[in-house]
Amino acid sequence: MSEYDLVCDVCAITMEPRDAVVTWVSKADGREEQDFTLAHIACAPPGATNRKEVKLLVGPNTFLEFVSDRFGKANPDPDPLRANPAEMDSLRAASFGAEPGVKFGAPAAAGAAANPKDEGGK
Repeated sequence: MSEYDLVCDVCAITMEPRDAVVTWVSKADGREEQDFTLAHIACAPPGATNRKEVKLLVGPNTFLEFVSDRFGKANPDPDPLRANPAEMDSLRAASFGAEPGVKFGAPAAAGAAANPKDEGGK
């Protein structure tokens, strides 16, 4: 499984954006949202009051609209939405092709400094 794969919160199987949906529950007053789930369309929780197809969220404008619509709304249990710092470090490192925990531009291994730099014909 790649770090960029979408994984269903219900069945834990990877999925394509065309087969996925984000669901959540909105309170009647519209000021509170909870129980966000990323799932296959067939696995979507039946109690969800709102849903958005992921294939529509992959465009930058639509994604930003979705995120900005969440601003100002309370979520009584935000922990499932928080990223694990170690997970974020590995995703950042993977996006740069580096190793997790290694500062950008620093040698990845202790033995890397022993290799002489190629001076380009000097």
